[in-house]
Amino acid sequence: MADAAEVYRARPSGAEIAEVLSQRAVATVGTLNPDGTIHLAYVIFLHHDDRLYFETSSLTRKARNADRTGQATVLVQGRASTGRSLMVSLEGTARLVRGPEAHDINHRLRAKYIRAEALPDVDRAWGRLDDVAVELTPRRQRSWSGAVLHAETQRELAMPYGGIWLPDD
Repeated sequence: MADAAEVYRARPSGAEIAEVLSQRAVATVGTLNPDGTIHLAYVIFLHHDDRLYFETSSLTRKARNADRTGQATVLVQGRASTGRSLMVSLEGTARLVRGPEAHDINHRLRAKYIRAEALPDVDRAWGRLDDVAVELTPRRQRSWSGAVLHAETQRELAMPYGGIWLPDD
């Protein structure tokens, strides 16, 4: 029987982390508001060369906060091909990328999520709105796998673990 330390300190492998960061997942980005509260927003993202990018407008709170503080945190949840579900948090330096470089990053980011035949139209529509990319250079990475928790829970269940959850509304 695993104890709390084993359950909550279970770490995924580097390969599992890289795999999840390459998936078409939605991430949650956190930035610090001027009043000290945390602003959270969902974003699509691109992980490239050990940096994480997301697109936005320079008018958004997340962009203004990242520009003002130079800090951001991103949380990604996914499932590795090993079957293990995991979460990866990247904390670090945030920089607003502008101009042609932002346009290029945002196009590559969209290409990760958008069908090729729709990409030019989405580039035209979103390109008029999302004028910056935020580049996160991680200083700290935290990760956690739910595999031990799932296994410990399954030992007590008379049904498969996936069957215990109520359906989404």
